[in-house]
Amino acid sequence: MSEENLLKLVSAISEIKKFTIQFPNSKFYIGKTDNMQRREQEHLLEGYNNIIPIAETSSIDDLNELEKTLIKLSRVFYEENLENDRNGGGGKITDSPIYYIYLASK
Repeated sequence: MSEENLLKLVSAISEIKKFTIQFPNSKFYIGKTDNMQRREQEHLLEGYNNIIPIAETSSIDDLNELEKTLIKLSRVFYEENLENDRNGGGGKITDSPIYYIYLASK
């Protein structure tokens, strides 16, 4: 993992920790997107009420690496709260100048 990605990872972990301290009983999902507005609308229809970006990158490879690592770490520390069924890497991502990792919560 590059130093830049490591810094993004630490920052995203901090955001997840802040969320779980503030809302200890809330369920959350970690995902990735090339369009935050569209993805937020989709999650709102699925019953999520808060979607926040926790990392961004311009590389699809970095995006996938960050998502997978954040899900794995969340399984270790926040297993009861995490709603991801898979370990990341799925979903359709189109070419975009910027990609986001986000936390969606219930």
